[in-house]
Amino acid sequence: ESNEWTSLFDRFDGITVGRVVVGLTLLAVALRVVGIGARSAHWDEARVAYWSYFYTDTGSLAYYWEEHGPFAQLAAARLFDVIGVSDTAARLPVALVGGLLPASALLYRKHLRKTETVALAGLLSLNAILLYYSRFMRSDVLVATFMFVGLGLVVRFVDTRKVPYLLAS
Repeated sequence: ESNEWTSLFDRFDGITVGRVVVGLTLLAVALRVVGIGARSAHWDEARVAYWSYFYTDTGSLAYYWEEHGPFAQLAAARLFDVIGVSDTAARLPVALVGGLLPASALLYRKHLRKTETVALAGLLSLNAILLYYSRFMRSDVLVATFMFVGLGLVVRFVDTRKVPYLLAS
């Protein structure tokens, strides 16, 4: 690679792809979490949050397979127990998973240049659509993140032949 980013990585020992990706991941988490409870729940969020509350209150899961997967409901229900019932608690699981998505760029690093790995992490961190839906209690970002990470884990398994990557996928 012969461009500004490469020379930046080469010039400064402290700047590594991993550190830049971690920085972008922390930025992504912050962008998704700050003010997450400032607006009231959309009707779709509210009914899924109600199912979480129902589970917390009764221990009975009101899960409808054609609506959303149970992960967001169960995670929100646990947070309701810990921090109380709120829009913030309901959205927090999706925000955290969406915020951690940029770290998955490192799974593809053997096939990308340093600049491309950083660019991928930046895209996953700052993309307006991912940012919006990471602050919304729906399973879209969860499914996309788990699929992208699952594929990345398979890629790492093929690269390294280390079985834990395959098992994690």
